[in-house]
Amino acid sequence: MSIRFRLCRNEVTDMLRKTFKATPLRVPESRVQPLIVLAERQGKTDFRGALHYLLLDADGFEVAVEESTLNDVALQKTRSVDFDFGLNILEGFFQGFGIPGGELATKLKGAREIALSFNNVRRRYVDRNLLGQALRDHRIDLEHPSMSPFLGDNPYNMLLITDAIVSNSFSIIVEKSREREFSIELPEIEKVLEEARAEVKAEVNHGRSLTFEGEEFLTFAFSCIRLELDRETGKMGIGTTVVTREKAGGIIEKVEEPEPVELDDDLFEPGLLEWDPLDAPEAPAVPSGSSRQE
Repeated sequence: MSIRFRLCRNEVTDMLRKTFKATPLRVPESRVQPLIVLAERQGKTDFRGALHYLLLDADGFEVAVEESTLNDVALQKTRSVDFDFGLNILEGFFQGFGIPGGELATKLKGAREIALSFNNVRRRYVDRNLLGQALRDHRIDLEHPSMSPFLGDNPYNMLLITDAIVSNSFSIIVEKSREREFSIELPEIEKVLEEARAEVKAEVNHGRSLTFEGEEFLTFAFSCIRLELDRETGKMGIGTTVVTREKAGGIIEKVEEPEPVELDDDLFEPGLLEWDPLDAPEAPAVPSGSSRQE
């Protein structure tokens, strides 16, 4: 199963779900960006690669990826959790930032409850209406080897990432400790990072808040839409959902809108997603420095 390590509902998960219908990742990573294709079926989700490489006429496919800063107060701190359980969640973040989690945990012994906060949060996204226009004029290469999961008698859903919530910094806040004099020692943390050659900086505030900051922005949550594919012509469209709206004068209208796909329907114990590799061949990787993914 793709969804693992469930946690209690909190302000951060509510914001991600309600505002962006976004799915949090177990391990934050930079390759998860808008215009990336995913395969999904019955709770199994796999990272496939850039849509650009699946098109017959890719040279004319241009969709701008925009970026905005998120200052939502809900991102500032999660609800506190038991230290051991919190470390299970943080293992993914440590891995994404190249931080040796096991050694770091020993430097936080004495903590009973911790909370997590995100800093320098940004949203990278594509306009879904512009995306729909661009897709209308292009076709998928149905003979591409990486298309096999989306064809056949029991095809996977073809999903496309439209929003990526990214950050280059997160903080661990010790809410409760076993000893009153508990304090995080920065020199010890810096020694661990130096020995591991982790490309992050650490900062301690009042002995109870530990912040890590790296140079690269990693995606920790994303939103996606479903692509409708004509399996005879290769034409694409965005999957829509009927939305009911109330207009002035009490008039009710129903319109079809491109609606994000929710990969996790558990409202009270949202989970963190990990990829489930499929048996089909992988799509080509996004080349480093590609302007389409900047």
